[in-house]
Amino acid sequence: MPDHRETLYCPYCGAQFHKNQLITANQLKHVREAGLEEVREYALDEIQKMFKSAFRGSKNIKYTPGRRRPKRTVRPHYVERKVDTEFECAECTVKFQVYGIFGYCPGCKCENLQIYDANWANIKRKLSTEESELQRTLRHAYGDLVSTFEVFCAQRGKRLTDEKGNFQVLFDARKFFKKHGGVDIVDEIETSDLLALRRLFQKRHVFIHAGGEITERYVKMIPEDKPLLGTTAALSVAELETASGAMRHALGKLIKSMERKG
Repeated sequence: MPDHRETLYCPYCGAQFHKNQLITANQLKHVREAGLEEVREYALDEIQKMFKSAFRGSKNIKYTPGRRRPKRTVRPHYVERKVDTEFECAECTVKFQVYGIFGYCPGCKCENLQIYDANWANIKRKLSTEESELQRTLRHAYGDLVSTFEVFCAQRGKRLTDEKGNFQVLFDARKFFKKHGGVDIVDEIETSDLLALRRLFQKRHVFIHAGGEITERYVKMIPEDKPLLGTTAALSVAELETASGAMRHALGKLIKSMERKG
């Protein structure tokens, strides 16, 4: 996160805050403990200097400093979470690090496709894993990509209306922006790419709510997969990549539409 601005924006919700609020309770506790150790060392040094000075030249009193315990190394009682993304905003050039899916630049609060690309790169990077772990990682990746879409749409939706949209469902989001923004976000997406995007949302849903089983509800949304009813939904890197490209197109269309409206 940047530290050269007095006020910043939360990369997750966009709320403004003072830069001093960046420090966590665990970090503050560690700083205090380390600071107290430094103060103790300084105080002991000053006390020794005081006694040496007081008895210097005395024939009757000799001052010999006692044995001091070694300076204690103060280690944090927590482990810093490893960041996922290092990012430089094209709008304000602020450089920052962030963990997980985010939606805003903390320097200028911009929301653009560069942020979407950073989130997608983070999701894709996690797919470089052992084959035995790939399906579990893919389940998280499908969910993370839907979360990325949800964050972007929620941000834009607030500018249009006080009505809350359901952006975890693709065609609910489509209806929302048709109604309030006059734009069809999935228009001009190739049929095969749109199918991958539709499957992304529905597979994410069944893995969260139905143990991954293709249900009647799933088939209602994806009739192309009716022969797979009752089986476990298949996840793949190729499908995820295709869906990501289609999602980028949809969000780009939304952003351009709102830029034209001012």
